[in-house]
Amino acid sequence: MKDKIEAQRKKIEKGNPILDLVAPCQINDGIESLNSENAEYYLKLFEEKRTELDISFFVPASGSGSRMFSALFEVSQQDDPSEESRSIVNSFIENLRSFPFFDSQLDELACDYKAGKVNKKAIIDYVITSEKGLQLGLSPKGLIPFHKYDNFTLNPFQEHLAQGSNIAGENAGFHFTINAQFETEIKESLESINKFHGTKFHYQFSEQDPETDSVAFHPDLTPVKLENGELLKRPAGHGALLGNLNQIDADIIFIRNIDNMQHMNKAETSLNTRKILGGALLELSNEVHNVLSKIERSHAFESSLKTLNEKYDLRLSEKQLLDSSHAYQALNRPIRICGMVKNVGQPGGGPFWVNDAEGNPRRQIVEKSQIIDNPDQVKLMEAATHFNPVELVCSVRNYKGEKFDLNNFVDNDQYFIVHKTHEGEDIVYLEEPGLWNGSMDQWITVFYEIESECFSPVKTVMDLLESAHQA
Repeated sequence: MKDKIEAQRKKIEKGNPILDLVAPCQINDGIESLNSENAEYYLKLFEEKRTELDISFFVPASGSGSRMFSALFEVSQQDDPSEESRSIVNSFIENLRSFPFFDSQLDELACDYKAGKVNKKAIIDYVITSEKGLQLGLSPKGLIPFHKYDNFTLNPFQEHLAQGSNIAGENAGFHFTINAQFETEIKESLESINKFHGTKFHYQFSEQDPETDSVAFHPDLTPVKLENGELLKRPAGHGALLGNLNQIDADIIFIRNIDNMQHMNKAETSLNTRKILGGALLELSNEVHNVLSKIERSHAFESSLKTLNEKYDLRLSEKQLLDSSHAYQALNRPIRICGMVKNVGQPGGGPFWVNDAEGNPRRQIVEKSQIIDNPDQVKLMEAATHFNPVELVCSVRNYKGEKFDLNNFVDNDQYFIVHKTHEGEDIVYLEEPGLWNGSMDQWITVFYEIESECFSPVKTVMDLLESAHQA
């Protein structure tokens, strides 16, 4: 533990690592576009091959639903809530019947509220905390009903199973990272859709490894200790889930956050896009593995590698294009296809060309905190046109069919320094390199632009009123 404390202290002293941005990735300059011809080809390729493949879905799902209801908590628990939170609560109550979790008890409370028999707090507490109510504010986000159908509702866990089977067929596997406190309820929820759907879904759970937790420090960089003398620790961000992802051995792994899931009536574009990206991954991995196989057999590889480099704009160096050992090292890696949507909000983190240690440009997904605060770099950041990846489709086996150890392809210097408070005191700690940032830094990466319909995350309860989540 002493070594861990000292290593983390040194990283904090060093400060946030900064990446050298070359340019934002844009259409035809780092981001590929999907036209009707190549989309149809990739879709057909995936559907032809999917029954022959091990396909898995990796879904980070340990997040609490409490953040969805932050405005409701504020109005219920604070004497002087903000005007914004009061406005949100008013809109929430006005639209009660449009939420998928609306039930007969809420109907009665809504009627009593209109009649002046109960106040807003009664409705809020029934939804988020009351033992006699829904307690949605105390549940994992994945167990909150997101979508209403004719005579039933589905939560995100259930929706991921139903829509994942549409993509990959009945042999698909699902891996959810969860809070083990809720494992029984999550399993019951998934078993209920097993019975309803008539399909035996294959799923497994894992937790974020507590061994990855970071030590919290005071501003003077002495470790924070609890009253019992133990060190205060904090989860090390979604990058700590790399160990969970590393447990999966499959031909294709689809990665998507638990809260990004459309109502099935609105999901056709999203479902087809994920299949198309799966087909794009199959073609890319086949071409990469073909070159690697030629190198291993001492066959001429230069022409095939040149074609691959130009087709996917990999920007390999001359040494990598001509020298077999450098070419092998450049290509013998996990592969990921990333689906990116246009950024219609504030520009910032997203897909960029970044120089590696040898000065070669490569695609990388960058967070705002990784960008140095100087005019040139800020200008590049502001020129970004696309958002962080909405879909990731990954190949984690080499050309011989052997699984890579994903820990070998991490840039451990892309950590994040986090400033928070604990019991009113300032603390600082490290987060691991982000799952799709530094943790996948040395993967072969290709970006595709996809439709914004594929991105409909539920960050607040009011997002459930958006078209993507309504029948």
